[in-house]
Amino acid sequence: MSIEEIFSAMSAHMVTGMMVHEQLMNSYLFLNLKGYAACHEYHYMSETKGHIRLSRYKVDHYDMIITQTFDSNNVPDIVPMSWYGFNRNNIDPSMRIQAIEAALDEWIKWEEETKSFYQKIYTDLLTQNEIPFAEFVKSYILDVEEEIVYAKSERLAKSSMGFDIVSILEEQEEYEKRFKKKLKNIL
Repeated sequence: MSIEEIFSAMSAHMVTGMMVHEQLMNSYLFLNLKGYAACHEYHYMSETKGHIRLSRYKVDHYDMIITQTFDSNNVPDIVPMSWYGFNRNNIDPSMRIQAIEAALDEWIKWEEETKSFYQKIYTDLLTQNEIPFAEFVKSYILDVEEEIVYAKSERLAKSSMGFDIVSILEEQEEYEKRFKKKLKNIL
């Protein structure tokens, strides 16, 4: 890929990532899991900040604006279609548990795809001898790796307790406080 294509592809991928986290946040809000929603609100804002960093990098280092090439076919489909028009008061605990499990799996899948995507770009940039840009991309790889470790840890913790809905509900306040605090540090 050319440098221009790399910037455009990264930008489009980041926009999709923002949508992934927005949909996860909306799913958790719908399930009345405000702590988990705050987690994805934080990741949404983190993705947004990363997108801004990418735009600034292109202008600062290449004196150009990123050509936006977002493909509307890449809109994530995380919120089940059956939820639209559905009242969240009618969700029973088993549906809630299935939704939490599916959301965690989607999150992990997305982050693993993102890591692979950035690693390919990193390799392409090294091949093109674009070392500073490659190092910039490496920072995204390291951030995504941390998020994967966290998401997998969350998935394992929930699985280990059999997705106990009472325990999940009890931890929401602590999660909400933690991620609202982290959100303030982004802004």
